[in-house]
Amino acid sequence: MIKISVIPIVGLGGVGKTTLAKQVFNDERIDKYFPSKMWVCVSDSFDIKRVIIKIINSSQNSTDAPTYQQNLRDLDIHQLQNHLKGKLKGQMFLLVLDDVWNEDRVKWVELMDSIQVGAAGSQILVTTRNHSIASMMGNISSHILVGLSLEDSLSVFVKWAFKEGEEKKYPHLVNIGRDIVKRCGGIPLAVRTLGSSLFSKYETDKWEYIRDNEIWNSQDTGSILPALVLSYCQMPCYLKECFPLFSLFPKDHAYDSFDIASLWRAHGLLPPPIRNQTLKNSANQFLFELFSVSFLQDFIDHGIGFTFKIHDLVHYCAESVTGGECSLVKDSIEGSDLVYARHLSFPEAY
Repeated sequence: MIKISVIPIVGLGGVGKTTLAKQVFNDERIDKYFPSKMWVCVSDSFDIKRVIIKIINSSQNSTDAPTYQQNLRDLDIHQLQNHLKGKLKGQMFLLVLDDVWNEDRVKWVELMDSIQVGAAGSQILVTTRNHSIASMMGNISSHILVGLSLEDSLSVFVKWAFKEGEEKKYPHLVNIGRDIVKRCGGIPLAVRTLGSSLFSKYETDKWEYIRDNEIWNSQDTGSILPALVLSYCQMPCYLKECFPLFSLFPKDHAYDSFDIASLWRAHGLLPPPIRNQTLKNSANQFLFELFSVSFLQDFIDHGIGFTFKIHDLVHYCAESVTGGECSLVKDSIEGSDLVYARHLSFPEAY
């Protein structure tokens, strides 16, 4: 059996595992060695059938994707495994399995049985927060990411909180910022998000509010959620109303500005358009504001609209601030989870 290298990238949430994997995946030099590249966000569900379908979809360029995906859903697990083997047999490929949570070794072995048909030298990159998962999946030493140093954290924070050179005018705010980044544990996403939320805000009390907030004591050490929630609290009211609705979409969803504008409009969250503007303009302005505070990523302007994603931890933040009013129904409906639900979403299975 051909041995395929499995390289784990391990670190806390928000430390940059996916960012590092993307840099490798998108590097032009990689294309010379791996004619076939596939990216799959696994997240907290490692349903073997679902993962195989995602890999197949990532490996194909069908122009009739919805029909193609529907056909795959109609296949049983053995048919899917054979389909995947047919796709990968003899191919030199790079497969990224992003955000893996599964600790069931049986599922991993079952998936690898369908992948081992690739050409010698094929590689699998796995990103995970769990060292035991990395040990189970990897056959090469893990690449462990650590947080930023205090000085590097402060440098990133200052970059996002001030215009270039402006921090020299506010040394007292920089000192408060140093205390804030100490609480971020070196997590780049936390540092950048908080810095962005304080951009062009020079009132000392706003900085002290973030530094001294009790929420820092309510989470486990290394948790990024306090930083994200505090950044959310700094948003204007209209963004606070719009942001939680992102939780109605699955993690790693590729958002479309038209869909988001329609959703916000349906909920009456967009202001009446002013002269020479449309509701779409208002929605786009809201999206730009969320992007400016680092709540959106992979933001692409297509001319007539935008596509973007949000980090899975930002998605979790959206879930946490809904107060239970928004619920994404995955496999089954639990009554206890829907006590306060006002909005339900039923995403497609795969």
